[in-house]
Amino acid sequence: MTKYQSFADIWAEVENDDTFWTEKNILDFTTKLFNLMEHRNISKKEWAERLGTSQAYITKIFRGNANFTMASMTKFVQSLDAKLEIQVVPKEEHVTQWFKVLKNSDQAKPTIMKNWQFETISGNNINPDNELEACA
Repeated sequence: MTKYQSFADIWAEVENDDTFWTEKNILDFTTKLFNLMEHRNISKKEWAERLGTSQAYITKIFRGNANFTMASMTKFVQSLDAKLEIQVVPKEEHVTQWFKVLKNSDQAKPTIMKNWQFETISGNNINPDNELEACA
């Protein structure tokens, strides 16, 4: 018999895993980089030239396989005419996950969830599947 009774039980365990939070932060950072590139109409090739590196390294960055340091993150962001800001917030201030919101909602139907849109930093709506695919 499984030790989990619900998805919320699984999520509660995941929320205590440092590896999960590390990977989430990498995904958040690389997604913001990609969105900023699109907002500035900068191609991977142009960004690689700005950084003095190869397009293969840019792909490595977007796959989350690069070893990010504060220095490299600052360099990436500045090369896109932006600045890096780090925030530390108490855990109780984080946003409620979508599945916890839907749990008590009449709209918790897969057909509705498939059509959800997320907002990028440029204010455009994109499909999250395309966003993740673009970062790969």
